Amino acid sequence: MIKHIVWDWNGTLLDDFEITAQFGIDCFAKAGLSGVTFDDVREHHTRPFADYLKSLLGRDATESELASFYSDFSKVYEPAMYDLPLAPDAFHALETISGAGKSQSILSMAPHEELVSLVRHNGIYERFTRVDGARDLKKHFKIDALKVHFDELGVEPANVCVIGDSIDDFDAANGLGASAVLVSTGMYSHNRLVATGAPVATSLTGAVAEALK
Repeated sequence: MIKHIVWDWNGTLLDDFEITAQFGIDCFAKAGLSGVTFDDVREHHTRPFADYLKSLLGRDATESELASFYSDFSKVYEPAMYDLPLAPDAFHALETISGAGKSQSILSMAPHEELVSLVRHNGIYERFTRVDGARDLKKHFKIDALKVHFDELGVEPANVCVIGDSIDDFDAANGLGASAVLVSTGMYSHNRLVATGAPVATSLTGAVAEALK
């Protein structure tokens, strides 16, 4: 039985797809590849970002291109991040989980202090038993962060469902024995998410319905 929901943040609770995808498109244009679309981004996005760049560029990104990709993102994202909206049905989804008597938390690979600040800014911090972001930005594997998150929560993975927008979310949950429901609102296409074998929804409301089945 599912007793706890772990939410992803970027592309899931927070609707930041457009600014993130457009940043990538602009980077590809600087590297000589124009005409990249949002659909292209969703078909090729992956982690680490070097693999994402290689997938679309058809070559390894140069050290200069990688350095620019990492450093310039914060220059674009940080000035806008407090103006980014939550997913349209985020409040309804969170209330549905609470109404079902389940607890919920957030785990994100975004910087921890930034994440906490944004969750508070959006007025939903108190809804969660725990909010964890990345405290070491050199560590990129969500499964490791999720394991620590589970340990801190004191939950059994079999009683947890992770709701996120990426294949990483599925791999992390599956690798630890938790279930996962994915939403096609972020950086991965619907078809790529379906290929994991996890239930895939087009909204948070739909994802919560799947998680609570």
